[in-house]
This record gives sequence, structure tokens and C-alpha cells, in this order.
Amino acid sequence: MNDKLLPLQGVRIIETSDILALPMAMSILGDMGAEIIHVEYAQRPNFYRFLGPFPEGDPGINWHDRSGAFNGSNRSKKSFTLNLSEDSGRDLFKHLVSISDIVAENFSARVMTNLGLNYEQLKEIKPDLIMLSNSGYGHTGPWKDYVGMAQVIEAATTSHLTGFSDKTPSKAGQSIMDLVVAWNIVSAINMALFHRNKTGEGQWIDHSMLEACTPIISSPLLDVAYNDKYIQRNGNRHNTYAPQGCYPCKGNDDWFVLTIKSDDEWRKFCDLVNDESLSANKYPKNIDRMTNHEEIDNQIKNWSQNLSKQEVVEKLQSINIAAAPVNNSRDLLLDKQYKHREFFEQVDHFEETNIGKRIYSGLPFNMSKTNGFIQNPTAPLGFHNTYVLAELLGLDEDNILDLEDDEVVSEYKSGTEVQDMRVGNMPAGYKPASPSNQSLIDRGDVREDDTNYKNIIEEF
Repeated sequence: MNDKLLPLQGVRIIETSDILALPMAMSILGDMGAEIIHVEYAQRPNFYRFLGPFPEGDPGINWHDRSGAFNGSNRSKKSFTLNLSEDSGRDLFKHLVSISDIVAENFSARVMTNLGLNYEQLKEIKPDLIMLSNSGYGHTGPWKDYVGMAQVIEAATTSHLTGFSDKTPSKAGQSIMDLVVAWNIVSAINMALFHRNKTGEGQWIDHSMLEACTPIISSPLLDVAYNDKYIQRNGNRHNTYAPQGCYPCKGNDDWFVLTIKSDDEWRKFCDLVNDESLSANKYPKNIDRMTNHEEIDNQIKNWSQNLSKQEVVEKLQSINIAAAPVNNSRDLLLDKQYKHREFFEQVDHFEETNIGKRIYSGLPFNMSKTNGFIQNPTAPLGFHNTYVLAELLGLDEDNILDLEDDEVVSEYKSGTEVQDMRVGNMPAGYKPASPSNQSLIDRGDVREDDTNYKNIIEEF
């Protein structure tokens, strides 16, 4: 743990958010010392609370606090429940704004205006307020009221280049666009803070997920602008270098990738393989290799499938050729590189959640003076209501009880109390389904059941 002053210590952010992009951005700022107060409506909380994975495959009674998806993207925050559809709820929100630095929200463009809580209205309360509004397409333009999700944004920006030429456009991994958006939000907020520190001025940040993700394809965009040339999706191959690809190795679903960028690298690769079928003299120039990529791919496959992915990568990296194993999740958790840099952090959850110690991704950088880290595990829903209402807003116990009776705030619930909780349109006592590991394997969602997974935590 780092006991030094963190860069954002003393900055208070009110977050009203859903799903992944904005919550993850706020967690990053929380890791760097900001106080994040996550405001949720208890009867319709963040959708990620419904998702797994759940510890040991069991949602438990208090399932809304046990979701891996939610806990992975909401650490380093305080949890406060508030019903913004009530006048008194909006008044409390405004009071909280008056003693905070930043408001961050990701509702659709019209919601905060309809609530009377948009930037123009809130800056009357807090003139130097910084407010970030994250939406799929921004708050202006013909698409401003469209609903945006990560896969939809991906389709509108990069999917035409993802996948193989004879297949449909493909999604790239797990919510990559949400994480691109998250880091853009972190940058925008820090630049707004820098500006305020210099000038005393707050400002509104109208953040578009669509525009945050478009620069990923900056080169193909320029090819259209410069040359009127439309690049075709090309699987794992590169449009300039050859060979580049993903090749099988010895083992169960084990693979490696490599990129050869020059004729010199190709000669070194052929010397390493030392096979007549892979002769540097046969395809000495890049243009030759581009033309005969299919044949070269088959020859590399014949070589690599007899070696483990670790062996292949070590051989190639030893001669300075870019190569990497295709790691699965367990590989990542146990990888020596991550361990050396202490990227993964072990977090001991609040006792009320019955989760215990779990491992989460940390920050991807190490700062020599002000290194951030996970400040606290994800808080149970409404866990910090008393802190916000009594300590920050100065309400007494009677006021707080009246707000609970009026369902403006929801008291923190745990154990059997949660059985009476209603979430959205779900019935009281709703509990998410948790398919067995075998059923997930049978339907193709999971490759295999790792019965020794707890050893990862014990070895960590």
C-alpha cells in the first residue's frame, strides 16, 4: 500500500452511472485518490449488479452486492442511494453538488435536463463545477437521442475492419470500447481540473462514446481521405507486413501470434525454423510474402504445432521478433510479468457481501511519487448513506428516517432483508439465475471447469 498523498486527494466527484464505461473511469479516479460518491436509485440500480460471475457460482441472498462484473468496475467508491424523481431527492443532490467538485453522469441526453439537473442549472449552485456527461453520441447532432452500448458503438466505428473478409463483421473481445471510453473520460476530467486550477473556471464536458472510439481506425480513415481507398477486413493479417498471423501450438486451444516487419526479420525467422519449406531465399521480399501468405501460414503452422506457445514465443523474442502467446484468463493471473509489476491487486471485500478476498486488475502504470491503488472494495448498495446524509449534508437521525419512510433514500440492507427488495420490474425476492459450470460448458460458453481456481488466490 502507498501512504503518500495521491494526485486527486481532496477532489470529490458525484457519479450517477450505469453499465461499464463511466463506472470504470470513476474507479480509476478513485484509485488515484478522488472521493467518488456513487449515487444509485435502489429500486433501479446499476444493471451490472444483475450480471455474474458470482463467487462460487452462487448469487446468494444479497446478490446485488456480489456480481463480479459490478465489483470489478466500482471499487474505490462510496455508495449512496437516492431517488432523483422526488423533489426532496433532487434537493439533496443539489446540496451534495454544492460541496463537490465534479458531477459525472451517463444518462441519455434529455434526462438531466428533465430532472432540472443539467450543467446550466447546477452551475448556479456551484459556479466552478466541472460536469461530465457521457452518452453514446454526444448531446448534439441527429443521433443525440440514440441509445448507445459498447457493441453498438463498435459497429458504428471499427467492426467493418474486424474479422475475416469472407465472414460477417465481428465484435472484438469484451467491451473494449467501454474501456477506451473510460480512459478518455479520465483524461477529459483531469484536463478540466488542470484548467480550473489555473483559471478558477469550471466547465461542461459533453463526451461522445462514438467520437472517443473513432481514432482507433485513424489509419483506414486517412486512407479514405487521402486515397479514396477502402481497406478490407483481413483477419489476423497486416495490410503492409507479411507474415502476420495467429498460429496453433501444442496444447489444448493454445496459440501464438507474430509479426515480421522486415526482410531481415524474415531471414532470422527462417534460420530459426531451419526447415527447407521455409527458406528466406524463396520469398526474400515483403511483396513476395504478401502474395504467398497462405502458403507461408501453413508452413509456420507445421512448425509451431509441435511446440508449446511459451517455447515458440521465447525462441522468437530471443531474436527480437515480435511474438506473444494467446493467453487465457488463468494465464494472465499467473503471468510473471504481471506479478513482477504488481498489476493485479488482492482485495478483501466488506464482510456483509460474503465474498472474501478476490483479485482485481489494478492501474496500468507505476508512478514513482504518487502511485495509485485500489482504495477500498466495491461498497454494498447504500453502505455510505449515513456518511453522506449525516456527515456531509448535516442531517439528523429523524430527518434520515423520514427520507427512508418516503423512499427518497433506501436504508442499507443485507441478508434476509434483501428478500423484500424490488429492483426495476423484477418481483420482490428476485434472484439472478446462476447456471452450473457443466451447463455453461455444454452450451459452449465455458471451455472447462478449473476446480483448482482457489489456488490462484492462495498463491497470489
